[in-house]
Amino acid sequence: MLASEIRRIVGRRGSYWSAILIGFATVVIVIIVRLTQNGDAGGTELLDAADPMSLPATLMAVLVGALAGSYDTAQGTMRYLVMTGVPRRRLYATRVLGTTITILISCAPAVVLMIVAAYALRHSSFSDPTLSADLGAAWGYVANPLIFGLVSVAVGSLLHSNGAAIGVSLGFSLGGAILTGLIGNYISETFASYLLPAAGDIVAQLDRNQHISLAAAFAAVVAWLAAFFGAGLWRVLHDEY
Repeated sequence: MLASEIRRIVGRRGSYWSAILIGFATVVIVIIVRLTQNGDAGGTELLDAADPMSLPATLMAVLVGALAGSYDTAQGTMRYLVMTGVPRRRLYATRVLGTTITILISCAPAVVLMIVAAYALRHSSFSDPTLSADLGAAWGYVANPLIFGLVSVAVGSLLHSNGAAIGVSLGFSLGGAILTGLIGNYISETFASYLLPAAGDIVAQLDRNQHISLAAAFAAVVAWLAAFFGAGLWRVLHDEY
């Protein structure tokens, strides 16, 4: 079942291949800009930009995840999957796991290019990449695409409509970041740090900000994902297909 789910997601070539190409092109553009500015395009300075470079990949992961969550129901094939006798929880878990794997695969070309460029392109001896820097950059790049891609799977499972799932998921990922910033500026920065956009950034950077610890940020991300997954699972379990 898992292999079949992965093939279904990858088979949506318009969304999936766009996710790969846009993520890869973002890293290429950043490298070109760094080359034209000062010539030192490699080293740890490039790896430190992994989290900001992942923004386009995050938006594309949202698209991939929303379609993964809603496509079977929107196209009327979910009823046939249910008729096979496979438990609905297993169908949902397979959808989530398949999306996780495909998002990681879609990020891989950009991550490989970023790490190779960090070593191959000119940089000062003070910014030589290390294995820990490579691993940190890889995590910094994939963390937010993975988090918001999985949120979008749950949103798609909850809403069933492809268009609605994409719109709400994009609105949550973009509008949520804006709302988090407003809450941090005008209400409470500590409270804002527990919201998913801020907590996701802390987790991606593996760093502690001045308001909450890294462990608290991880716990907040897990709690948010559990809430979204629970809502999506509830709809899958109780819907009539």
